[in-house]
Amino acid sequence: MKPSIDVDSLRTEHESDEHWELRRHFLLEHKDSFEEDELITLAQLFTNIEFLGCRYPPQTMKRIANLAEKVSKKYKDSRQNKLKRTFVEASDAAEQKAKRTFKN
Repeated sequence: MKPSIDVDSLRTEHESDEHWELRRHFLLEHKDSFEEDELITLAQLFTNIEFLGCRYPPQTMKRIANLAEKVSKKYKDSRQNKLKRTFVEASDAAEQKAKRTFKN
């Protein structure tokens, strides 16, 4: 019999509440299916993909997508009406600033 995983002890000190909640849900969803080390790795891959836009080999991406299906759906549904960030390339931002400077 494998020992029970204390999910709440896995939070890292640098983890924001939002990141922790999503990773925690993933950990809870799969804690009975994996050994602790593998579960921690899979959860970290999942949050790296969700929050940082990281990409991994196709087989890994597919595995994480399958494991994260329920957790991802709940998270995306909860984010539906929240403010979304838009990233702009530095060159585009500089161009827009220059255009404003010359107009004034």
